[in-house]
Order: sequence, then C-alpha cells, then structure tokens
Amino acid sequence: MIQKTLSSALFFSLVASSFSFSAMPLFNQLGFTPESEKQVVIPGNDANPIEVRDVFGKKVLDLKVPYVSEWPASGEETQVFDLSSIKKEGTYRLFRNGEYLGNPIIVSKIPYEEAAKASLKWFYYQRAGVALEYPYAGKWARAAGHPDDKVIVYGTDKVTNKKAPNTKPRIISSAKGWYDAGDYGKYIVNSAITVYTLLALYEHFPAYADTLHWNIPVIYKNLPPLLDEVRWNLEWMLSTQDKDGGVFHKVTTLKFSGSIAPEKDTDTRYAIIKNVVASLDFAGVMAQASVVYKKFDPAFSEKMLKAAEKAYAWAKANPKAFYKQPEDVQTGSYAPGNEDGKDEFRFAASELYNATKKDLYLKDLKNNPFTANGPWWGDLNFLAVYRVALSPAVFGDSLSQAAKKILMDEANSLRAEGDSSAYRLPMHTWNWNWGSNSAVANNGIILLHAYYLTKDKSYLDGAQQALDYLLGKNPLEISYLTGFGYRSPKNPHHRPSESDFVDEPVPGMLVGGPHLGKQDIGEENWKCKDYASANKPALAYIDHQCSYATNEVAINWNAPFAYLASALQAIYIGYNAF
Repeated sequence: MIQKTLSSALFFSLVASSFSFSAMPLFNQLGFTPESEKQVVIPGNDANPIEVRDVFGKKVLDLKVPYVSEWPASGEETQVFDLSSIKKEGTYRLFRNGEYLGNPIIVSKIPYEEAAKASLKWFYYQRAGVALEYPYAGKWARAAGHPDDKVIVYGTDKVTNKKAPNTKPRIISSAKGWYDAGDYGKYIVNSAITVYTLLALYEHFPAYADTLHWNIPVIYKNLPPLLDEVRWNLEWMLSTQDKDGGVFHKVTTLKFSGSIAPEKDTDTRYAIIKNVVASLDFAGVMAQASVVYKKFDPAFSEKMLKAAEKAYAWAKANPKAFYKQPEDVQTGSYAPGNEDGKDEFRFAASELYNATKKDLYLKDLKNNPFTANGPWWGDLNFLAVYRVALSPAVFGDSLSQAAKKILMDEANSLRAEGDSSAYRLPMHTWNWNWGSNSAVANNGIILLHAYYLTKDKSYLDGAQQALDYLLGKNPLEISYLTGFGYRSPKNPHHRPSESDFVDEPVPGMLVGGPHLGKQDIGEENWKCKDYASANKPALAYIDHQCSYATNEVAINWNAPFAYLASALQAIYIGYNAF
C-alpha cells in the first residue's frame, strides 16, 4: 500500500522544541448549521480585528479582538472569535488587514449528515465473515475473512492446555460480528458499549434515524439500516454465550496478525474465557436491544431478553470470575486491572429492569449507588446514569433524581471547561489518554443528555464544541474523521486499509487522537519515533499506520462520534429527542 504522511511539515513544526504557529483559523471543517454556535480559534495574539465576508466579497460581520488565552494542552496562546450571529446559509471567509485567512467556512442546514452516515456505514466495512462486494464497498471491496464457524474454546485443545495433551477440542460456531479495531479480533466488552451507543441513537432519534440510508446490503427488510447493521453484531454476541449463561470474553487468534487482508489471516481462532464483566456487558446490551427490536421482531427480542437474564444470573453466581489474560494470549485484554464489577452490574440491572420491571433488578440497582465515573469500555456506570435519569416514570423519582444529579454535575463541569478553555473544548485533563477523541465524543454525549433534560442551549453549544474539535478546531488543523474535511488522516492503523492497494483509507473512521502515552514508540516502530519529542498532549499525534496509540480506529470510538454528529444534525433540523 502506498504510504502517505498527513501534513508532515505542519506536524513537525508543532512538535519541534521551539513552536512556531501560523495564524491559521481553526474551526469545524464541515461547517455549521444556521442556529448552531460558530466558534473560530486563531492561534497567536494578533491585535487586529477580523472581517467576515461572504463568497461575493460583501462584509457581513466585524469582529473585535478578543482576549488572548493560553492552552496548556498545546502550549499556545489563542484568540476565539464567535460567528454565531451569522444565520444565513452560505460560504464565508475571514479577512485580517485585507488578507484572506485560511479556508472557507460553510453554513448549511445539513453539514454533518454525510459524515454521520459514513461513520455508521463504517461498521459494514468492519463485518467479519462476509465478503464486501463492489456495489456496496466500492474500491474497498474485499474477500470474506474469519468465518468463525469452527472456533475452539480456549483451554480445551492441546495448544492452550498443555497439561492435557490428549484433550479433544471443544468447537463452537461464533460467526458474524464486527472487527473490533485495527485488528481482526471480536471482543464482547468493546462491542457492548458500542452497541449500546448505536441503539441509544435509535432510541433517542428514531424518526431521524429512519430517514438515514447508506448503501449496504439489506438482510432484514423490516429493519431500518441502523438496526439492520447492529443486528449483525448482536447475532455474533449471542453466539458467545455458553449453555450455563456465562459469556466468553472474546474471539481472537492467540496473537495479533500482521498487516494482512482478512482472508489471509487463517490462524486458529479461540473463544477465550467466560467472565463476569463480559457476561454483564452482554446482559445489559441484550436487554436494551430486546426493547428496541420488540416491535420489529418479537421472537428475536424474546431470545435476547432470555439470554440477558441468563447471563445476569451467571454473573450473580460468579461475582469474582474476572478476566485474566493468559500468558499465551497477546490480543487485546480489555481488562482494566482494578475491576470490581459494580459498574457492569449497575448497567445490566438498569437495562434489565427497564426491559422486565422485575423487582430483583431494581433492588440490585438501588443497592449499587451511581458514581461519577465514565463512560468508556472500562466503566459503564454512566450508561446506567443515562437510562435512569431519562426514565423517572420507570425507576421512580428518588433514583432518577440521584442519576440526574450525577449527570448534571458532570455536564456543568464539562461546560465550565469548554467555556474557559482557549480552544473552547469541554475536556478534562485526564481525558488525554488512549482514544482521547472518543473521550471528546462521549463528553459531547453527556452534554447532549443535559440538554435533553433541561432544554438549555448552553449544553447543546458544549456538544457542538466537542464536534468542532474532532472535525478541525484543534492545533493540528485536522479533521480526525477519515475522508472528511480539508485535511484528514491518510494512514490509520487499520489492517484492511493497510493491506489493500487503495491510496485512501476507508472513509468515516474516527482515529484515536493525540495523547502522551506513546506506547507505539519502540525500536521496531522507528517511524513512530517522529513524534517522540511531542511534549504536549494535544500535539502528540502522527498520521502513520505504525501509530496504534494515536492513529488506530475502533468501533467504540466511531459509535460516540456517530451519535454526536447525528444527534446534533437531527436537533438542528427540527427533530426532538425521544
């Protein structure tokens, strides 16, 4: 595959020991809706005002020089200009001292819909066990890989159980599902928060979601495209439940493959270790899905609900059965190391009570108080907070108010961060970690939930700030979504994109984003050393396939982006949540 490096001159200037910033206006490269907040960040401290002109050269707005602020995350001084008073659709340009600055700014009714659809269609490109045909996949068509119709249960064969060399391997079928990230594994823990987020989008904006269509093969004609796609992964998840109700953690090879096409990765696949976290994540999502799919397919809904209750019962009977990565398994562990299972029990109980109204689940939920943690794959507490805060008629005023307080406290904290940040970004310092872009998107979702509860537009503006950052209002002047914006990643850590012969990566992928972990810098990854000197979290990023720490893609990163972009688009064209 031909390698490209995104804006390397810009990147190297940013990570050099002495910074030299151009006064390039930074904003959402896809544009703004007429009624949205419209902010432009210009690095530096220029004392000259800004003129906004339309495409015909007519002045439409004068902007006075704002205060200069400092952003520790990038080491910059910035000025923030507000263009929110522009309500007319059109193309606009910024001028300072008569000179044009940067790229055009677009105001339109539906600036985010194509990006939202692309981020949702990407799940089709992640399908395991099926060929992607040209009419749907275009130039990214590929052969089928990983049928997973003969998966070995880990520990039942002589390779993974050397103490029993004559063991006859136990074989299960675990077909379908989505590849988790840049690798070819399928993981229950990451699938759970991904599916939850996509189903929440459908729950909150069903009328809008029904209008969205993207070019994928239809499997179930009675399902809208979003639910049709999600079912592909739900059916895989169902296959990971053992007869006793416990759920296997993942289906992977023992080691990651190289940068090869899916059909060339033919190593043995294993269903690896039942555990309480996978079982509870499974239980919560199956319960949620049983409600969403009930009107479309009652039999499938009932099947999922029974599986959910069985998994929850297994977890209650095995509360200490946490996942421990075997020494001979080197694929993703998805185990944070300090697991107590409380957040997973909280999530599963909230979804099961919502689906069944059985006192058992409400009692468990009341005895397991909400925390302020999350949301990410390692902590599903906030998923329970969302459900309970938005459903007082189901859970009762007392429990709902407790959830609302958690939600609003966090939303207010994020809003304060966004309003005071030199980049107007609602992001905590601890969000600068692996998958920082996912943290930004999830922060936007928290702010959207606050908007649902209050109808206070300041929370909607905060969610807009999060989307703006992901689509270009950041120090690297990059839209972190492949294929969208004036500048976007060309070399994500994504094996299908690395192994094809297409210059452009699959569109609609949100890359992980910058942070200072630098886990990918090592002797074997010498090209990733190019960003080793970056000492600010917002700058520590490189567009190279070697950078699994900053440039990998993942289903649990795409899902919150898809939710955020879709929800904002839906709201601004007049759809109400719920």
